[in-house]
Amino acid sequence: MAQRSASERRPIPDAEAAGPAPPPERLPARSLTELAVETIRDRILDLTLRPGLRIDEKLLMERFRLSRTPAREALNRLMAEGLVEMQANKGTFVRPLDVGQVAQFFDAYHVAERMIGFFCRFADARLAEDLDEIQADHENAVRKRRFLDISRINAQFHGRLAAASRNEYVQDFSNRMHNHARRLSFFVYRMESDDAGYLGRQQKLVAGDHDHVIAAIRAADREALMAVLASHSQRFQERITRFIDSRRGLEFKFG
Repeated sequence: MAQRSASERRPIPDAEAAGPAPPPERLPARSLTELAVETIRDRILDLTLRPGLRIDEKLLMERFRLSRTPAREALNRLMAEGLVEMQANKGTFVRPLDVGQVAQFFDAYHVAERMIGFFCRFADARLAEDLDEIQADHENAVRKRRFLDISRINAQFHGRLAAASRNEYVQDFSNRMHNHARRLSFFVYRMESDDAGYLGRQQKLVAGDHDHVIAAIRAADREALMAVLASHSQRFQERITRFIDSRRGLEFKFG
């Protein structure tokens, strides 16, 4: 359950420092595409690739030794996840973020959290146990202050809840919202990391919410589950709002 993603096990260095890349035939195209998707996704989420940055198809072809078809597949998958967008006659860009979009995001995010609570199937025999294991991984990442892992495992926690709906549309919507939430999380972590006490308190509140989610599932208490998910999403919005308010009067840009 604590197994790390392929991109974190095998970080991709800059092309200039990487030396000669293996010829394309050594790895199947699918593996190269997966590696490209995972690496670019992580670099978007940790803000190395900043909102609004152009992602060139040629870059994917050269850096990951992809042919044109797998390169396009990688970009299509990232577009489906809501992390990049195509602009007519301009190319593909990391999806931008601004204050107005963040407000719209939270409208949808609150709906997504209530929805997974409403459709959660308590008959899913492994649900509580799986969430316990995911939460243990989350707490370990918090102790080590590994922010990319924290956001990934938190999304995994909510993704497991969405999977318990047995509804692919609920799952797709929830996963899309949590991809965006992971990007926003890094702005929070950057701000809060300067105040270890505050960051620690916030992470304890998150852990407490997760514990309440698991307890509600074990009790098959839908009202309690939806209530804690609603307060949990509201807490996240308050943290983002605090970040934005701290920059009032400045030239504000996400990234």
